[in-house]
Amino acid sequence: MGSKPHLIHKYLVLLGLLLGALWLPALPSLGGEGAREEPARTSLSVTPTPSPRPPFVPPTPSLRKTLTIVDFRVHPDGPLYEGDRLSFEVEVRNTGALPLNGARVEIRRGNGLASEILAEALLPELAPGASHRTVWTWVWEARPAGSFSLIATAHPPEEGLQVGDSVTRTLFLRPEGMLPEAERRARWAQAESRCCSHIYLTGTAAERDLPQLMAWADEAEAAVRARLGVPARLPTQIVWIPRLLGQGGFTVGDSLILTYPLSDRLPADLPTILRHELTHRMTCAWLEREDCLAHLPSFILEGMAVFVAGGHYRPEPLSLRAAALLRMGQWIPLDRLVEGFYTHPHEIGYLEAGAFVEELVREGGWPRFRAFLQAMERRPGETDRELLDRALRAVYHQSIQGMEARWLERLRGLPADPDQIADLQFTVAFYEALRAYQRTYDPSAYFLGTWLPDWREAVRERIVADFMREPEDPEGEWFWQRLQDARRRAATGDVQGAREILRALCERWANERGFGDRCFNPE
Repeated sequence: MGSKPHLIHKYLVLLGLLLGALWLPALPSLGGEGAREEPARTSLSVTPTPSPRPPFVPPTPSLRKTLTIVDFRVHPDGPLYEGDRLSFEVEVRNTGALPLNGARVEIRRGNGLASEILAEALLPELAPGASHRTVWTWVWEARPAGSFSLIATAHPPEEGLQVGDSVTRTLFLRPEGMLPEAERRARWAQAESRCCSHIYLTGTAAERDLPQLMAWADEAEAAVRARLGVPARLPTQIVWIPRLLGQGGFTVGDSLILTYPLSDRLPADLPTILRHELTHRMTCAWLEREDCLAHLPSFILEGMAVFVAGGHYRPEPLSLRAAALLRMGQWIPLDRLVEGFYTHPHEIGYLEAGAFVEELVREGGWPRFRAFLQAMERRPGETDRELLDRALRAVYHQSIQGMEARWLERLRGLPADPDQIADLQFTVAFYEALRAYQRTYDPSAYFLGTWLPDWREAVRERIVADFMREPEDPEGEWFWQRLQDARRRAATGDVQGAREILRALCERWANERGFGDRCFNPE
């Protein structure tokens, strides 16, 4: 028992040593220069506890819009009726920085799970900035009557990383019983004249005036064939439709698509239009080259049609009219006009082209002009300007600039004709106004984007709506009536009065709509 106090003492000594070891580091420093009143940084100092580091997640590539729907159209134009066979056009543009391959476009009816695909297609490879228009013709018989939605969607190839586009149109189908009687009774019919087969719709003005139309066509075909020296008649179909498309006439393969009636809507002469389109029909046969259209610049093709027809819309003295254009200060240098011909002011371009062909024929004769056209063999990558310049040097031994300089010198020597200047001012203004109307209220009729489905399939399927209906728009109707007021005023000889109507129309158009296209001011 006597040993326990000794052991307790021993343990107390050890415990004191341990406590001293623990407390000694916490004492303030007693040193000299390094002494501060602030506490020493010891293990007992409170420091912020760092938050746990989140696990590493690789960055997600940002989504980018690569496809944009720039146009979505439904045909026929105008009101829709139950039972219509609808067609669709969707133009998609690659708005990304890289080419796209494998994109697709579709059209659905309705929304969500209840929607159904009406049309779909793969898009070709699209370079950055490139566009593609997909067309589906008569793919859906629209039923039932009432309101419905159509959704056009452009899907990129990699939808997880790229963003497409979607456009919704809400449309209304009128009951089938509301279909206009003229359209309900219209049927495709055919008649033969010496030159051509004539396809028309019953109950229309074309059926009523068919004998006159066939006589005009026979006369025009004989005149063009004689001028070109084409010995045999070519099989030609003339399709007469009441719908106004473009400026009234198109040539597609062996077919002429012509609006009738025409002269009570446009300041145009139908026999002149017939000669123009029949020239297109016969050009390759005259040159004995089936592929001539691939080699001839549009400037030359249209110029030749204007020259052979004897005018653009009506019989016209081409050189005097070109001199009037020069005096108006609206001349487009040929170097510029030849490239993108159809994008330039239409009446100016066609007049210059027709008068230029007249100048070539005047200088070298008809056989030399034919040799000039036959010399045009387009090389890979060659522009219209380069092709034309090379052919002019080979046959006429002049460049474009040299030929134009000599030609302009001759035009300046022609007498001034105030009547030609006034009429040309009116014509340019009227047709610019017409195209402004079409671009805004009837885009399917605009000549650079015309909706012109295969008439042969329309005959087989007994479809007439696309060739008869026009849009219904109160503002568009007002615009159209002002155009007709100007046309009627000019037809009576009051060209100045017609120009004043167009000037007022231009001012209202610019002020109320802020329209960015060329103002069709007739000055």
